[in-house]
Amino acid sequence: LVDFKMMDKKELEFILQEGEGLKVEFKENYDSKNLGKEIVAFANTEGGRIFLGVDDRGEIQGIEITNKLKSEIQDIARNCEPSVKIHIENVNDVLVIIVEEGKDKPYQCSQGFYIREGPNSQKLSRDEILKFVTGIGKIKFDEQINDSFKFPEDFDENKFKNFLKKAEISNDNIKDSLVNL
Repeated sequence: LVDFKMMDKKELEFILQEGEGLKVEFKENYDSKNLGKEIVAFANTEGGRIFLGVDDRGEIQGIEITNKLKSEIQDIARNCEPSVKIHIENVNDVLVIIVEEGKDKPYQCSQGFYIREGPNSQKLSRDEILKFVTGIGKIKFDEQINDSFKFPEDFDENKFKNFLKKAEISNDNIKDSLVNL
C-alpha cells in the first residue's frame, strides 16, 4: 500500500463514530461469501476498509483473530479475478482488511462484479459492466460498435477511399478492405 501506516485505537474510535460509507464497511461476523463481494467492490471503486467484528451501529463486538482466518481472507482476495491486493491488521479485537483501489479494473468475485455506492456494495448488471469497462478505458472508442450507423445509407465511399489512400492501404475491393479493418 502507498503511504500505509498502522491504525491506532484513536483512529478506530473515530471511524466507528463516523459509520459506514464509501470507503468503510462494518461486518459483525466473518462470512466468506459476502466478503468477496465487499473486496471487489472496494477494488472497483476507490479502495477502502472492512472492519470485521463491528456491528452496523459501529459497536465493537470483537472477533476471534486466528492465522486460519487471516489465511482464508487472503485466499478470498487472491481468488478474485484478477486477484486483489489487501493488507490485514488487528486493532482492539477488530480485524481490519485494507483493500487497495484496483489498477486492473474491473474485478470480480464468484458472485459477480460489484462497486461501492455510498455505504453499499452494488452488483453490476450486464449493461452496467459494459458501461463501467468503457468508462475506465478498457474498450477503446474505435473498438466500440456504433449501433446508430446504418450501412450502406450512412457510408461515404469517397471518404473511405480517401482514408485508405492516406493510410496507404490498397483499395482494390472496398468490401474486403472494410472486413479486414
